[in-house]
Amino acid sequence: MYKRMTGGRPPNARIGFPASSAGRPIIAGLAPFERRLSPRATTSDLWSSVETSLTEPHGFERLEKRHGTKLDKQARLRARAFLNQARQYYGAIAEIEPVAKPLLGYYFALNLTKVFLTVSDPPSTSSGSLQHGLAQAYRPGVNYSFKRERFKIQRRGVFRLLAERTGMKHCWAANYEMGLHELMPYLPDAYSLYADTYGQAPRLPPVESVQLLFGSGKTAWLRVDVSRAVLQQRQISAARLLDQARVFGSRFTFVHSGDDEGTNSYELSTPVIYGQKRSEVLQILSQTFDECLLGCDRSFPGARRFLVLSRQSQLLSHEAITFAVLHHLSNVVRYRPGDAERILVSPHAWLLTSWVDRAVEGMLLNLATRITREEHVLI
Repeated sequence: MYKRMTGGRPPNARIGFPASSAGRPIIAGLAPFERRLSPRATTSDLWSSVETSLTEPHGFERLEKRHGTKLDKQARLRARAFLNQARQYYGAIAEIEPVAKPLLGYYFALNLTKVFLTVSDPPSTSSGSLQHGLAQAYRPGVNYSFKRERFKIQRRGVFRLLAERTGMKHCWAANYEMGLHELMPYLPDAYSLYADTYGQAPRLPPVESVQLLFGSGKTAWLRVDVSRAVLQQRQISAARLLDQARVFGSRFTFVHSGDDEGTNSYELSTPVIYGQKRSEVLQILSQTFDECLLGCDRSFPGARRFLVLSRQSQLLSHEAITFAVLHHLSNVVRYRPGDAERILVSPHAWLLTSWVDRAVEGMLLNLATRITREEHVLI
């Protein structure tokens, strides 16, 4: 099969090879290099890379170089303070009851997001009145209905800053409303939970593999293989996938239906061209991966990736969606504890009993990847 052949390729695809930079294999992801973590990693192991990055002087200097920013004394103090709070909330989540997990989970995500915002855009967190950026839009009725769990986006706040700096860098306009049930099929950390509960596949078809390849003429591109069985199960043809997953389809071309390999292959329509060194193009390729919304579940066994089934041409990043769901659930348990109890005895109980724990681990790995510019995975 072509995947097992050195230099092999699907028919109609470009000839390309994996490559390395400074002796490190270049991978497809939000960051060009991989940082592997053991599934037995302790909390200290999970946090070590971010904590090391926020140390004087070399950690901060490395971050400034990787993000192209300048972190003055106040920005460094803010980043450390946000990090300390995020870790405290994270450490307490495992010990509390499900009905309280969203509150601590959200404040963990809020503070770690502020770390990312500070190192990537220091002025964005300099205001002492930075708001959350989301508000409840719940409309009570005679009887409780989960579909009334809605929220709206505000004009300013951490949510908008996160959405505009991740994925497609898209955020809906102020007062745009979303329902919690509308976002649940798009949570990578909830892939199995959603399918097991509702008996239907999430809107995230899994990807068999993503390769970053380099070819002649100083070019580089992504190649994505999708299981034919996965598409057949969803009754989507290889060509129709480009329309069903419009963000993916706007960037990729169908190049081969692998009868023997059991996968369909897609390649980035326009390769990225670079100059003398491969290192010149690494940030561009990571940004391209991010803009294609190739969602990741970085928990054990590591780096399971997904496409997004949606005909919309602009979508929120995966981190922004997780942030929004955690924020809304935290509001429910804070201000409407009776409704939190109703959720706990409903088919949606997994959001509180299982998903929050997975979401905070996923958010830590995702944001650690963005902060340190190393792809964090549990393998």
